[in-house]
Amino acid sequence: MKRILAISDIHGQAYAMECLLNYANYNPTEDRLFLLGDYIGKGSNSLETLKLVKKYVQDGAVALRGNHEQRVIKECKKGDQLWKWKPFLISLPLWYEDSEYLFVHAGIRPGIPIKKQKPIDLITIRKPFLNKSIPFEKTIVFGHTPTDRLGVSLGSLWVKKNKIGIDTGAGHGNYLSLADLSNRLQYQVPVDGKEKDHPIKAAF
Repeated sequence: MKRILAISDIHGQAYAMECLLNYANYNPTEDRLFLLGDYIGKGSNSLETLKLVKKYVQDGAVALRGNHEQRVIKECKKGDQLWKWKPFLISLPLWYEDSEYLFVHAGIRPGIPIKKQKPIDLITIRKPFLNKSIPFEKTIVFGHTPTDRLGVSLGSLWVKKNKIGIDTGAGHGNYLSLADLSNRLQYQVPVDGKEKDHPIKAAF
């Protein structure tokens, strides 16, 4: 059976992303990989991260747009470092739904069908989504809000009835995580420090 894998808020940590996928033995012909946005900003290697994301997409992964990509689309001008990436960033969808999961960068506004959600909510929403139960039959997998701000320990995934938050703070110098949703496994690596070459695996 194919695994469903998801990672979010990489924030320029290209090396950590590769490290996690290699450690998890990611196989693009066997696994489905979902990348939930915010590939750029904060970290040291945004361009290399975008190159990797594009490669994964070409190999069959689904990459969504986050608020950092949206900012580049709106503000980047000809001659800027990321100018040539605008067409690729514009091509990234804001959400993806399969038979079990809804993948989105930040969340959804309660009570509104997914196809009628405002783009700004899909990439920036916090409290209205996080603080209310969502009458949604599928599990919503999202990033954007570091999970330690949601009451779990640093580096842990945030797991509720039909929500899974997977941003473990790579953009703040903490951890990058890969969620194996099929087997309920979390692969995690710190983005700074001497242990960054040694991912760990745990159930969630």
